[in-house]
Amino acid sequence: MVAYLWALGVFLSQFYVLPSGLPQPAHLLFALNFLLLGFCYSFTISFRSQDERLTALFLLAFCGYALIANLAWVLVEQDPAFIKASIYWVYGVLMFLFLLPSLGDDRVRRAVALACGSSIVLLFLFWATGLGRYEVGSRYQGFFNDPNQMAFYVICVFSTFFYLLRGKGSGQLLFAIGVISVVLVFVTQSRSALLGIFFSLLAAYLRFIDNMAVGAGGRDRILAVIIGIMAVPVFLYLLLGLESADVAVSRFAGTDVVSQAEIRGYTRLVEFPAYFFLGAGQGLDMRFGTRHEIHSTWVAVLFYYGIVGLAIFMAFIARIFLRLDLAGKIAFLGPVFYGISTYGARTPIFWVFLAAAALAAARETESAPYTTTARGLAP
Repeated sequence: MVAYLWALGVFLSQFYVLPSGLPQPAHLLFALNFLLLGFCYSFTISFRSQDERLTALFLLAFCGYALIANLAWVLVEQDPAFIKASIYWVYGVLMFLFLLPSLGDDRVRRAVALACGSSIVLLFLFWATGLGRYEVGSRYQGFFNDPNQMAFYVICVFSTFFYLLRGKGSGQLLFAIGVISVVLVFVTQSRSALLGIFFSLLAAYLRFIDNMAVGAGGRDRILAVIIGIMAVPVFLYLLLGLESADVAVSRFAGTDVVSQAEIRGYTRLVEFPAYFFLGAGQGLDMRFGTRHEIHSTWVAVLFYYGIVGLAIFMAFIARIFLRLDLAGKIAFLGPVFYGISTYGARTPIFWVFLAAAALAAARETESAPYTTTARGLAP
């Protein structure tokens, strides 16, 4: 049952039925998993390795710091606006803490990987058949509330699929899903995702080469490289022939960096240096002359929680990133680059991606086989 709930939550995350900022059906499914796992295992979380446990402790340390910082600003400003951000952080941390050990069960891993691949294929079919919405000009958004939400979903789901997929033929399948993902990002015309998705495609290509060469001689590896060298330019030529791709490239090339820095809130770091060390708390943005939050995951963490909060959070990220292999590191950069210009830390699929990456990172440092089943977590 656990496997089905996690997989269904990932699959349904592409369907928004309520306004952004409110819990969607998929978010409630994830929360149901928290309750089921907590009730069945007395709210104890069993990690497969010391590496996973230490990674989780860094995340808990950041969450504790964020809660204390926001509570302090509630008292200072006499306004509960900071509580909302705290709830999002707690939810994300619970996602990571419960999903990471669950993915140690091979049935859960396979179910979530299948949900990821199916979601990308289905979303491509929606676009190809004209289903979905175009509420921002010619930018396709599927059944999301915003094209950027769809682009972030595609990048995170592909990276999750990258970390969880294994077995014979996985490299070829991964490369095919990567190509579809690039098309989907281009039709959203999301500037935030254009750079990120090419890291995803490069990672898929490297894994494709490795998979082709497993158990074979150098001739097969050379053949894989030649196939990639021929296929990628052809694909890009066909892709750039799409009208939506042309608009996407034009939007990216015509970006006014100075204007975007002000609109997205980056300039607050210079305009309000007093908050640089301990942070301004996440909420009540009217204090800074706008009702909008900072549109960057990394700048937001720095400004809202200071250099102290950013250092703790980046230590958590680094524990995952540095333990991945080369292809895994490149796949990790997709969502990271998206987060430079858009805030995505409160989106549940971001935490699904981090849990899958943490599983892959722990696998790189383990001597035990990857197929080891997490004790007590079988659905």
